[in-house]
Parts: sequence; C-alpha cells; structure tokens
Amino acid sequence: MTPPVVKRVDAQRNRAKILSVAEGMFAASGLVVSVDDIARRAKVGIGTLYRHFPTKDALVAAIVIERIARIADHTEALLGQTDAAAALFGLIERLIEEGIQKRDFVDSLGATGFLETPALEEARARFKRALGKLLARAQRQGHVRDDVQASDITAVVRGLFTADPKTRARLLRFFCDGLRP
Repeated sequence: MTPPVVKRVDAQRNRAKILSVAEGMFAASGLVVSVDDIARRAKVGIGTLYRHFPTKDALVAAIVIERIARIADHTEALLGQTDAAAALFGLIERLIEEGIQKRDFVDSLGATGFLETPALEEARARFKRALGKLLARAQRQGHVRDDVQASDITAVVRGLFTADPKTRARLLRFFCDGLRP
C-alpha cells in the first residue's frame, strides 16, 4: 500500500487559485475560455496549470466536483437545523440561485460524459443522501407532502434554471406551495 501523496503548500495554493479563476471565467464566458487565459489570470505558468489539470476537461471536472461537494457540505450542515422545512426551502432557493449564476456553464456540461468519475459520483451521492434526509425530516414534521421525493425536487429545480427571470420567483413560490401538505 502506497502512502498518500502530500502536495507542497505552494502547489495546493496554485491549484486553488487556478480553480477559482477558471470557475469565475467559465461562469462569465462559458467553456470557450482558453487555458492560457486562465493561467495568465491566475498568475501561474501554463505548465503549472497542466501539472494540476492535464486537460481542459480535467479542469472542468474538478470545478464541477468541488461545486457539488460544496452543495453537499451545505446540505449536510442543514441537517442540524431544528426547522427542516425552512432549511429545505432555503436550500431550494440557494440551488436555483447558484444554477442561474452558472447556467451557461452547467448547460454546456449537460450532454458530456467526461465528468463521470468516482469523485463526482461520491459528491452527488453525498448531496442526494443529505437532501433525502432533510426532506424526510420536513415530511415527518408535517411541513412537506409525503408523496414528494428528493428526485422531484432536483428535477423541478433544474427546470427552474431555464425560466424567464421575471417568472422564476413566481414559479418558485408555486413549487414551494405545492410541496406543502
């Protein structure tokens, strides 16, 4: 069994900087952004970028995995809240806001299969488990209909990403009202 590889502090810092810059640039301009521009804006050499992410696809996958892991962390933290329904409805609003802000990026990833990795599946599974637990608690507290499933929530949230901004808030209210018994 080999020991885990420990990256130098500067290498960890460069990786985090590359991810942060790339996420912002992709969110603003879509996947047309070049890795050369990302490296330049992150103030690292192109070789440093490629040492961390051998392909642009690997960089995109890392961003998506981190984003889903952050949402999973947030959802798991909500499990400690007393009012599960308020936590659930707040989570739904956050998911929609994040999806809207990064809509072009998320949409462009939808048809690709290169992101399917064990790390992505683990992040998704963590989110789904936490969402399921939060939903079940809200249902046990009598604030959410018993026939709602976690997959229903994620499907409607994805659909709301495409709604016209003027109607999105109204549709969100309809959806949340429909979740209540």
